Amino acid sequence: MKKLAAFLTIAFLTSLSVRADVIFQDLLNYPDGLFEGDGLWQVYSPAPPIAPYGDAFITNDLLILNENNNDCVEAPFTNDLASSVIFASFTINVTTLPSVNGGYFCEFQDAGNSNEVAHVFIATTGTSVPGTYRLGINNYIASSSITAKAKFYPLDLSTNITYYVVFSYDTVQTDPYPGATLVVNPATVADYDASPAFGTDNSPTPGQETITNSQIGFSQYDNQGVAGIGDVFVGTSFGDVFTNTPQIPVIGIQPQDGSVYSGNSLTLYTAASGLGQLTYQWLSNTVPLSDDGITVIGSASNILVLSNLQNTASYGVIVGNTAGTTNSMAALVTVTNTPTEPFFITQPVGVTNGIGATITLTALANGTGPLTYQWFFEETNLSTYVSVGTGPTLTLANVNFNQSGSYYVTATGGDGSQNSATVNVQVIPPPLVTLGYMHSLLIPNAPNGTLNINNGAIYTVQGVVTTVGQIGSKTYSEYFIQDATGGALVFVNPATSNTPPVGSLVTVTGPAQQYYGELEMVPNVTNGSSTVGIISSGNPVPAPVPLNLPLMAATPMSAYGLGIQCSLVTLTNVWLYSSSKGAAVSGTYPNNSTKALYAFNQPYSAGQPYMEVYVYTYTNASSLNTNYFGKAIPSFAYEITGAMALYNPTSPEIYPSRYQDIVTNPPASFPLSLSYTNGVSTLSWPAVVGSTYSVYSTTDAASPWTRTFGLSYYPSSGVYTTTNSAASQLYYVTSP
Repeated sequence: MKKLAAFLTIAFLTSLSVRADVIFQDLLNYPDGLFEGDGLWQVYSPAPPIAPYGDAFITNDLLILNENNNDCVEAPFTNDLASSVIFASFTINVTTLPSVNGGYFCEFQDAGNSNEVAHVFIATTGTSVPGTYRLGINNYIASSSITAKAKFYPLDLSTNITYYVVFSYDTVQTDPYPGATLVVNPATVADYDASPAFGTDNSPTPGQETITNSQIGFSQYDNQGVAGIGDVFVGTSFGDVFTNTPQIPVIGIQPQDGSVYSGNSLTLYTAASGLGQLTYQWLSNTVPLSDDGITVIGSASNILVLSNLQNTASYGVIVGNTAGTTNSMAALVTVTNTPTEPFFITQPVGVTNGIGATITLTALANGTGPLTYQWFFEETNLSTYVSVGTGPTLTLANVNFNQSGSYYVTATGGDGSQNSATVNVQVIPPPLVTLGYMHSLLIPNAPNGTLNINNGAIYTVQGVVTTVGQIGSKTYSEYFIQDATGGALVFVNPATSNTPPVGSLVTVTGPAQQYYGELEMVPNVTNGSSTVGIISSGNPVPAPVPLNLPLMAATPMSAYGLGIQCSLVTLTNVWLYSSSKGAAVSGTYPNNSTKALYAFNQPYSAGQPYMEVYVYTYTNASSLNTNYFGKAIPSFAYEITGAMALYNPTSPEIYPSRYQDIVTNPPASFPLSLSYTNGVSTLSWPAVVGSTYSVYSTTDAASPWTRTFGLSYYPSSGVYTTTNSAASQLYYVTSP
């Protein structure tokens, strides 16, 4: 939010102290008018050569903060604080409420480094009494806007009433109450000690800020209303700045007259000012009320809830503190006893929103009570209404497509029932994005664990299912999908029984997560049904990409690893072991369990990179080709094909989902031709169904052979070209 208002900076000058420990005080008892360049005060912003706007004013000993002020006013100072904590107090009288959430209007600054701490906020959010505001505080915030880290003092404040504020900032992390603290209308230091606004927003952490050359500032922001500030004190203890004595409470919001039909409810409010803990006592026709938990609730608070009203009566409240009591005006509540059928004064309104959103329908009826509400819903293309909720408000959280349809509510009272208008709710999917786009949202080197991508935003993707049956768990439904730009794991929790068959082109709608670096689409699940739709079946599965095992094992969280994860890949010519330490394999695959194998490009040697091959042997109705039961575990594979995943940042894994995905039979031989023209060697060979290829080269048959990764040409014929700078070059090609 753009800062537009006066920023008043008050120097901490010991020469002005009234008491020994008071650092600064100013009662602002200056003549009414422009408050700039008047002795102590000067404009420091806007800085020259821009001339001051002339917008900081004093009126009746108050600094007026309004939405149009621009100048920032301060006074020169020199001060070194010996204390780790600094206190301030002032009075505030808000005459116009903010038209937006609000922003901070007061803070401490350290002029030595321009650090800002203990921001004090004004806001209209979170109040219980209509037409009121609250004051809040946090340790530090770079923006003027209010965030969830700001903590608000739990007292609704009325306009045109003066309140007394004490706040502090303690730089010592180990104190009982580090950081910023706020209390409104304290009567003693005990009220400050009991303030609930301790330890807010630890950014930066208390102890990282210092208070040496200090100042207090007042400012205002666009659309933040109008307030008057007075009687500013600064010190190093609560006693330094506490100057007020309890006075009889002043009521700012009086109970209001009302009218209801018999049997209905009504809420009365009040808001008052007075130092210390305020007490409340509501009266009906001058007789004190007491709570019965049903018809009277809040008789000793500032909010009184009356239910099942039967008779006209006047209501008032007595507000008290240690200085005395004040009686409110009487509010007349008229009760109509003529039987009246319910009638709607607020009809529900239809809503169109995206999947995963929260949709709220509200209706309000009047008439002889007590009134009850029953909501009904008819799903699109069905013809039966079912009951879905009670009360005047129906909240549909995390909506799914099957919540699209017609809604209405029936209000029932003491003299009959009435139906509201029928409205339509439409739940729509978000725009379709590619899986490659989802990969671009992954965070390299993210911390371990599960991260919501883009704050849990909802996405729709399409892809072909590349795994047979359910991968990874008996508890969840997990399978991989892939489009032309990348792959993803579909994670359905709780599990559903409709895992799409391999080759299905599916649409998945829901938020996405980054699980230890792995991209996971998390479709919404409602009543056992997930937001996964099958568009077509029997589609060709994308060709697997030959995987560079050493590169993947060494840098799984690099751009290479993040880009290829969740796609189909093929390992070629690998030695398999039962542990990463080279323990030999033995026996057969287990029944309804898992088996981890470790793949190396060469026979095991310490320090050699490897990848884990994770085999799931769970029985699954759609896993017709996955039954590994009783099959021998091989020690060598010519090819292993499966989806590549990142179980954690240092452990890439490949998931073969069919027994035939681990090829142990040697491929058939094939012819290879070589041509050499202008220093370029060209190798060519015919296509072999389902095969990948590796090219090996050397300058001397007795020397080590160099392997070229990433060659996959099926269904096309294989071609490999390279510039031959050596006097002679030898080649051979393997499949795989």
